[in-house]
Amino acid sequence: MSENSPLFVSSMELISHSIDLYTEGNAKKYKFVILHLANAVELILKDKVIDTGQSIYKDNNKLTIGIWECFKSLESQGVSIPERPVIELLIDDRNTIQHRFGFPNSESVYFYLKSTLEFFQRFLQDEYNINMAEVLLLHTSEENLELVGVRKRQETETRTLERLYEISPESAVLKAYNLLEERFSPYLSEDGRKGKLPVMLWHHADFNKKLKDLIVGGFLADGAHERFQELRQARNMASHSQHYGEVPIENWREALDIGIELLSGVEKAIKSGLLKKNESTEVETHD
Repeated sequence: MSENSPLFVSSMELISHSIDLYTEGNAKKYKFVILHLANAVELILKDKVIDTGQSIYKDNNKLTIGIWECFKSLESQGVSIPERPVIELLIDDRNTIQHRFGFPNSESVYFYLKSTLEFFQRFLQDEYNINMAEVLLLHTSEENLELVGVRKRQETETRTLERLYEISPESAVLKAYNLLEERFSPYLSEDGRKGKLPVMLWHHADFNKKLKDLIVGGFLADGAHERFQELRQARNMASHSQHYGEVPIENWREALDIGIELLSGVEKAIKSGLLKKNESTEVETHD
């Protein structure tokens, strides 16, 4: 099959519509984001099943196979889907929403949107040799693709975070923290990592030293360590909101301001040459 097949086109339309709905910031429509994402995944997997030369119809030729049969069929053809655990969660939540009238919160929707887009980016490139952003531009705006991270942003990072904050303060805080980890990670020594696990800043042996260097160098204000911990706490609250209850909007605003401040300082330190990528010197430990 190709990007002109009905299943492929419908899948891309659903992905685009889910992005558009999310960027509206209307919590009442969040459930439709989940529904569209799950349906989009099912359609692209069915399209790939056909692409491998197998039928998507059951024995009576009236009903098509479900996602579980798609997994099994594609696995038999050597098509790898490492994102399957997250997709299974998405499908399960989709079913809950369909049959029990559930209402997902903004953090869950952002998680599923981000994870599903990452799956599509990888899957379309590996299995179709197609750039997802170019296809989605046929169905949604460049501005929306920038906002959800599919296309390289043309606006400033701060503006992107501010726009995301208008949609979901929790998601903006999560994104700011993730950007900080992503930005800082290449400048932390390999010695402080644990195996091949993604780096977690506060667990890394020389993170505090690097942060102190930025303060001494004038890129961050005194108290940056404490402000980082405030951001981390807010990030945890955004990730596990069901355990924290209602959080005052001013708390999210403060956390985002901290994230923007730290990101700005790190960017300036990188440009100045103060931060060096993956230094091989022995890591010091600090209390």
